[in-house]
Amino acid sequence: MHGGAQVSVAQLAQGLRARGHTVAVLNLDDRAHHGTHAATGVPEYRLRLRNLYLRGDHPAPRRVAWHMIDRFGDRMAADYRAVLGDFRPDVINTHVMAGIGTTIWRVAAAFGVPVVHRVSDYYLMCLNSGHRRAGRNCAGVCVSCRLLALAPARRRTASVAHVVYVSETIRSIHDAYHVFPRDVPATVLAGAYRPARAVPHRPDLIEPSRLTIGFLGRISPEKGLDTLLRTLRLLPAGGWRLRVGGEGRADYMNELRELARELPVDFVGVQAPDDFYATVDALVVPSLWDEPSGRVAFESGIHGVIPIVAARGGLPEMVAHGERGLVFDPDAPATLLAALARVRGEGALRAQVRARWLADRGDFDPDVVAGRTLAIYEQLVGTRL
Repeated sequence: MHGGAQVSVAQLAQGLRARGHTVAVLNLDDRAHHGTHAATGVPEYRLRLRNLYLRGDHPAPRRVAWHMIDRFGDRMAADYRAVLGDFRPDVINTHVMAGIGTTIWRVAAAFGVPVVHRVSDYYLMCLNSGHRRAGRNCAGVCVSCRLLALAPARRRTASVAHVVYVSETIRSIHDAYHVFPRDVPATVLAGAYRPARAVPHRPDLIEPSRLTIGFLGRISPEKGLDTLLRTLRLLPAGGWRLRVGGEGRADYMNELRELARELPVDFVGVQAPDDFYATVDALVVPSLWDEPSGRVAFESGIHGVIPIVAARGGLPEMVAHGERGLVFDPDAPATLLAALARVRGEGALRAQVRARWLADRGDFDPDVVAGRTLAIYEQLVGTRL
């Protein structure tokens, strides 16, 4: 598992299995092998990717060729037919499509198996799946993405029987560009999350004399950690500290460490969510790109941590537009400073946000998400599962 989408898939699969259903996950690797996913116990089909490369940095011409194969080729069709013939699913739920490609939808249609697709990125309308280019969020769909991503996607989106979006924001963006036919039913359903162990009672503030701020996740420029560090430099010393969980490219990490020099910042590496959230009072999600949802926003809230999220993509939805956390403008440092000051200084605010998360956390429970997903499956297969 890597990003938030993959974690959500794993938790959904576990939730479905807990209800007595037979579940298998299809994934890609540099070699084909079948077995059991070690972290979840879910049966897994790993297929060798039949494209130019599986991962890594490559020159632009090679990347273009990769996308042409991924979005126009059907090299994986025989592999998908073999998996469907062996597993015989009643329904297929697709998630992260890069590498998998929409060929899986065509094969599913040939087998007469309905497809539910969960949209957690911009793959169907953007070559890099991020709706962002040259350090800026895209205001529309550029010519290259329109020709090489959106057009081939539209050829097959009619094969999808139901679409699940992770936020209203990403739904509205896809609707604006008519990615799916208007008659394809759609549901908004956030990701699933359950802490690995019971969330212990936590102090109101870990250190009454200062606010302990957290950043957790993949560290890359679009995640905005450098913006957070520059903003924190404006704060007087002594009233705060920052813990950074996660890793990124070595050169970028070195830049960040230089930016954090002489600041009360600890880079703690990759951390398990339960361990990390127990050490911070607030979590800042300073993303510069339009996050489809932002998994750490609801994970942190469920752990009693106050989420402070950028006004980007679906992040404000995850904090109920200010009722389950605070929202700031990443282009206006003063708004983040004001949010941090409120979290540190207003005990009533902290209590209110935590109470709201205590009331709402069930919406993210894997069993609840599995039940709502099963209701969609039942509509498609015409029987109660």
